[in-house]
Amino acid sequence: MRDFNRFFNSILENPLLRSNEVIEDFLTKKQELFHFIKLKYKNYTKLVNLADFRTLNGELDVTFYNDQLQPNYISQNIDNKRNILKEINNNLKKIISCMDSMVKYGENLSKLFFDLKNEYQYKQYDFEIFDTLGRYCKNFSFFCTDKKIILDEKVREFLKYINSELKELKNLCNDSQYAKINLEKYENILINLEKGKSNNFKNEELYYYELQKKKFEKNQAQKTNNLLRNRTFEEFERIIKAHYIRTTKYFYKLSQEIKELIGKEYSNSIRILDCFDFSKNNFNNENYKNS
Repeated sequence: MRDFNRFFNSILENPLLRSNEVIEDFLTKKQELFHFIKLKYKNYTKLVNLADFRTLNGELDVTFYNDQLQPNYISQNIDNKRNILKEINNNLKKIISCMDSMVKYGENLSKLFFDLKNEYQYKQYDFEIFDTLGRYCKNFSFFCTDKKIILDEKVREFLKYINSELKELKNLCNDSQYAKINLEKYENILINLEKGKSNNFKNEELYYYELQKKKFEKNQAQKTNNLLRNRTFEEFERIIKAHYIRTTKYFYKLSQEIKELIGKEYSNSIRILDCFDFSKNNFNNENYKNS
């Protein structure tokens, strides 16, 4: 439930997303009704034409800004981040698997040392050292479990949400790059059309009609390219800022939990270490008496 809240809060940070009718329906409609309502959203398609875009004020910024980062740079930057996150996830899964084994064998060792103590127990010989070793293994296993939960449910799951947002940004980059390719196609068509002029047309009027038509299509492609480029750049900046704020807040809270866990582990470990010293002192006292 906490993971779901964290994910949903990240959606609501975006002013456009939180004003979307899908979010409103999800929050306001009863669960049994929403299952039917959400069927209409399956017909939604990706927006690629200017006429399909809807904004809060009815205006679209199709200005070309030279000072923005190139979509190719943003796309490569996202790929680099996602590749690193993928490697982090793979290594976390491996270390979590190792920790599962450490928890299991720590518990096994703890029980075996307790059993060994009982088997060795004879007359005045109290093998407390085996009891201490059993407690040491149990302590190790117990806190290893808590550390595994932090890495798996707190760190790995959080980074998966970060990665999913980067994936959506990557899709927007792909749309922007496709729009650029589409623009270049119309530019080449116009160049070829102007070079051939009216040679391939029956009359001059038909040529100029086709020329104006392609210029209009090229102009629309230019606006779409600029729009998607602007959206990509703005979304890139928004994501970076959102991730900075979210990771800082989240891991600050998590660090408090880790500090508390390390503190408990330390205090428990000190008590167990004292037991080793106690066993040594008892042994020395017994030797002194026997001597």
